[in-house]
Amino acid sequence: MFEQLVIGGFATGCIYAVVGLGFTLVYRTLRMVNFAQGHVFMAGAFLGLVIAERVPLPAPLLLVAVGAVAFVLGMILERVVFRRLYHNHEVFIVGSIGLGIILMNGVRVFFPEPVPFPKVFGTAIVEIGTARVPEASLWVVGCTVVFVALLHVMFSYTRAGRALRSVASDAEIAGAVGVNVTRAIGATFGLSFAVAAMAGVLIGPLYFVAFDMGDMVGLKAFSAAVFGGINSVAGTILGGVVIGVLENLAGGYVSSAYKDLVAFVILLIMLVWRPTGLLGRETPIKV
Repeated sequence: MFEQLVIGGFATGCIYAVVGLGFTLVYRTLRMVNFAQGHVFMAGAFLGLVIAERVPLPAPLLLVAVGAVAFVLGMILERVVFRRLYHNHEVFIVGSIGLGIILMNGVRVFFPEPVPFPKVFGTAIVEIGTARVPEASLWVVGCTVVFVALLHVMFSYTRAGRALRSVASDAEIAGAVGVNVTRAIGATFGLSFAVAAMAGVLIGPLYFVAFDMGDMVGLKAFSAAVFGGINSVAGTILGGVVIGVLENLAGGYVSSAYKDLVAFVILLIMLVWRPTGLLGRETPIKV
C-alpha cells in the first residue's frame, strides 16, 4: 500500500509542479502572482478533450497542439488584459482571479457536467514492485521530466531563453542592452499558459474533467510554488512532488477527508516560517 500511495502521489505532485511552474515563470519576471493559472489548467484539459474527440492525434502531438494554442492565448491575454494591470500588485491579483472566473464560466456554458477524457495515453496497468500504476500516470511523470529539461535547455542555451532570464533579473537593464522587454514578458505568459494547459491534458485521462477542476489544483500548485520557493524552478518542482506524496499518504493512512488539508497547512507554515520557500531567493512571496 505504501508504494502505491507514494507512486500515485508522485504523479499527482508532478501535475502540481507543472502548474506551479506557471506561477514561478510569471513571478520571476513581474514579482506578481497570476491566480488564473489553475483555470488555464482546466481550460487546457477541455481544449485537449475537444481536439482528441475530433482529430485522432497521437498523445505527443495532442500535447504540442494544446501547448501551442495556450501559448498564443497567453500572449494575447498578456497584451489585452494583464499589461493594463502591472501598475499595482493587488489590482493584478484581483484581475487574474476575475479572468480565471471568466474562463471557468465560459467552459461551464458548454460542459456543465463532468465528462470523461479519451484514454489517449493508454489503458494498461504497469506493475512497479507491489504497486499497480496506470500507464497514464507514467506519462505524467515522463512528460514532467521532459518539460523541465526543455525549459532548462531553453533558458540556458538559447538566445530567447537568455533574454527571458535577463528580464527576470532586471527588466530595466535588459531593455538598456537591447532586449525587447515587452515581447519577453508576453512570451513568459505564453509559456506559463502552455505548461498549465498541457498539465490539464496529462491529468485528463486519469479522472473526469469538470469546469471547476482548476480551483483546487491551482491553489495546491500555488502552495507547491511557495513551499519550494516561488522564484525557483527547482523549488517549485520539489514542492509539487512533496505535497503530492504527503497528501496521498494522508489520504491513505489518516482519512481522505483530510487529504486536501495538507497543501494548505504547508502553505501556512511556509508563509509564517520561511516566506522565501525552501530553495527561494531574493524577496519573499507577497500576495
